[in-house]
Amino acid sequence: MKKLIMILMIFGLAISLIGCKKEGEDPVIEDPSYYKKMVMNEDKHLKVFMAFNDGTHEVLNKYELGIAVAIEGIFAREHATYYLVRNNQDIFWLNQLKDNYGITYEYTTFNDMVNDFKAEYPAKYVLFDWDNLESCNSAFSLAGAFDILPVSAEYKDKMEQLGFSMEIDASTMSEKKCFNTYKEHFCNDGLVQLGFKDTAIYYLKDYQIACKYFITYQKDSFDPDCQKQRASVLAWVKKDSPTFGWIINDENEDVGISSNYSLYTLASDYCCNMSLFTCLDAFNVDAVVQPNENTTVKAEAGKHYITFMMSDGDNCQIWYNSFATDSRYYGMTRHEGFKFGWSIQPSLIELGPAFIKYVYDHASPSDQFVCAVSGQGYMNPQNYTELAKFTQNLDYYLKKTDLSVIQILDSTTPNEKVLNCYSSVPSLKGAFYCFGNKYAGGAGSVYWCNDKPFVTIRESLWSTSIESMAARINSYAKDPTSIYGYTAINVHAWSMTYEDAYRLTQLLDEDVVVVYPEEFIELITNNVKHENVIIPYVDYETN
Repeated sequence: MKKLIMILMIFGLAISLIGCKKEGEDPVIEDPSYYKKMVMNEDKHLKVFMAFNDGTHEVLNKYELGIAVAIEGIFAREHATYYLVRNNQDIFWLNQLKDNYGITYEYTTFNDMVNDFKAEYPAKYVLFDWDNLESCNSAFSLAGAFDILPVSAEYKDKMEQLGFSMEIDASTMSEKKCFNTYKEHFCNDGLVQLGFKDTAIYYLKDYQIACKYFITYQKDSFDPDCQKQRASVLAWVKKDSPTFGWIINDENEDVGISSNYSLYTLASDYCCNMSLFTCLDAFNVDAVVQPNENTTVKAEAGKHYITFMMSDGDNCQIWYNSFATDSRYYGMTRHEGFKFGWSIQPSLIELGPAFIKYVYDHASPSDQFVCAVSGQGYMNPQNYTELAKFTQNLDYYLKKTDLSVIQILDSTTPNEKVLNCYSSVPSLKGAFYCFGNKYAGGAGSVYWCNDKPFVTIRESLWSTSIESMAARINSYAKDPTSIYGYTAINVHAWSMTYEDAYRLTQLLDEDVVVVYPEEFIELITNNVKHENVIIPYVDYETN
């Protein structure tokens, strides 16, 4: 690990503590948006192509799907026309488009899509080797750069029969050669990290092509050539830009490395049709409103206050797929009166307004939303050299999504730069600081800056005993004038559930009160002395 980081530092990892906004300054942000906006066709009529057999319509094979998503992405820049259906969930979202946004659709075939492409673009293709990851990613990078179709060797003859000719041969092309030869043709205000997923070639490729982003996936983190290539790509990308897809080797390592280059991560390697869902003109969702405002909660002596927040809401892909409707997750039936916090990605207001509007519209009276880690994207704030710019832009996304509390995921305790930058965000009332083992390394400590609390996670429902946690919480101080009288609880989305959190509450004493996340922050702000309190961490599972 140390060797990897040292080599990457040689190729551009200069970590400097850039000052944040000073009091009285009001920096001008011409356009805080990070994301390219695609354009819906004038008729708002889609042509649907299929990746699964519904018994009625033509199903494209894996070779055709790669070509089809390229057509989808290229068309989306000026008149989005296509929509991919992989499963019944895609049918659900398609019907949401029809019912709520006046979008109509029909089914299409592979040959019709190719003919549509030929009518507007030169009949050219880039050849790639299906079994060679670097060849595949090079071909899709080049497809976006030059508006040509990625064709595997298995489909070369068919495409030539359809009137196409080869423009570029990438069948043996390495990522390094593709980048060094053509990098001036790629847009460097974003990047894609994506491995080749055989039958699921369609993930994210339409959006990557629409944005003309380069794809990188240097898997061997110990090979010097891979390290150099990755470093050169990360240094090339404009600072404070998104990296789409997902990590290459290890989450902590990869997010940390990207953060050192001031690039934030948007988990999106299972997103489809993103080039369509970013057609903001089709959805006309400029902003959404928090469904449940705080009730008037006044601190009572002899009470202990807790709040719950579901993790992993920063993942674009969970909202793009079934998280919002699945009865195991957000789509579950709620318990009346049980206040619960859901983390959500504010960038969805531009990357998927239809999804975030659906989620807000279908909230129960018990739901409240918080901004997921660590703002408009996932990064380690302490390593992010452009943190001042990032947090200035964060205010725009908080206002658009009506969020006032944020989860911050970092590598360790907050430093002065992080506190200053986040506390300078006008829309932000406070934060939940996550680091260490299961996000609970702060053990409930609180840090103050500009009279805003940064409260660390005290307990984490993450592959743990509910009964033991309940017993600990019942033993905690019942004093709302002390930080010891509060417990922020992380609920790990992939090992514990909303039902687990509710079951925990049934084991708590009557003097333990569950509040919304915003109420929790306001109670601390209004009742606890504004002084840092550091609580030693105890690993209850091994002690």
